[in-house]
Amino acid sequence: MTAQDHITRGRGSHRADDDPATVVIPRLADDGSPAAGAASPARPEPSPEPQPAAPGAPHLALVRRGPVVGTAAAIVALLALAHYGAAVYGIGRPGFQIPAPIRLGTELNISTWFSSVLHLVNAGLLALVAVNSVRRERWRWVLLAVSCAVVSMDEVAANHEQVGWIIHTTFRTTGFLTYAWIIPAAALVVVVAALCLPMLLRRPGGYLVIAGAAVFLFGAVGLESVGGAVFEQTGDVQSFGYNVLAGTEETCEMAGLVIAMAGLLRTAGGSGLRMAGAGFVDRSR
Repeated sequence: MTAQDHITRGRGSHRADDDPATVVIPRLADDGSPAAGAASPARPEPSPEPQPAAPGAPHLALVRRGPVVGTAAAIVALLALAHYGAAVYGIGRPGFQIPAPIRLGTELNISTWFSSVLHLVNAGLLALVAVNSVRRERWRWVLLAVSCAVVSMDEVAANHEQVGWIIHTTFRTTGFLTYAWIIPAAALVVVVAALCLPMLLRRPGGYLVIAGAAVFLFGAVGLESVGGAVFEQTGDVQSFGYNVLAGTEETCEMAGLVIAMAGLLRTAGGSGLRMAGAGFVDRSR
C-alpha cells in the first residue's frame, strides 16, 4: 500500500510512527497541505514486472524427461548385456550358471529390484496426474496408480507365482498356461484397459504409455506363457535357450516400463504440471 492510499483511506487516522518502515506517511497541516518540515514521502520500489504465466498454470516442477529416461534405458541395456554375455560365456561349460544377481527371469536379483522401482516411479507419476485431473477422470488415474503400486510390490514379493502355483495344481493347467497366474492377470488387464484406454488416448504422451504397456505385456504375459510351455517340455531352466527366452522376457518388461515412464512424464506435463520450465496445456478439461 502506497502513502497516497493511506491518505485516501482516512486523513489524520494514521501516524508515520504507526506504520511499517517500508511506508512513509507525510504529516499534514490542518488544511490538509503537507506540514512544514515534513519529509517527502519515499517512492516505493518498483515492483518487478510479472512474468507471463505458462499455459496450464503449473503446479509442480518435475525433472527433465531426457536424462531420466536415458539413464533408465541405459540401466536396462546393461542388465540385458550382462545376462546375455554370461549366457554366451556358459556355452560349452557344463555346470555353469549365470550368477544370480545378474540373471534375468528369476526373483531376488538386480533386475527385479529395478523393475519394482520403475513400477513405483510410474505409480507416482500417475498419482500426480490424478491429483491434477478433472474429477470425472480422477478415479481412473487412481486405479492405474494403485495397479502399478501393487505390481511394484509383487515384483519383490512374488505373490503372482504363489497364485499361479495354486491355479496350476488345482486345475492342472498345461502348455502355455503352465504358469497359470497369467489367467487372472490377463483378465485384470482387459478390465483396466477397457476403463482407462479412451482416457489415455486423449492425453499428450498417451500413445507412448500404451506402447510401453504393450511391450511390457508382450514380455510379462506373452513370453512368460511360452516359457511355461518350454519348461513343461524340458524342465531345464539352465539351458541356453531357456536363458535367452527368460532374458528377452525380462528385457521387454523393463523396456516397456521405461517407454511408459517417458509417456507418463509427457502426460504429467500435459496435465498442468511444470516440467523443466516448460508449460503444457491440458486440453482434456
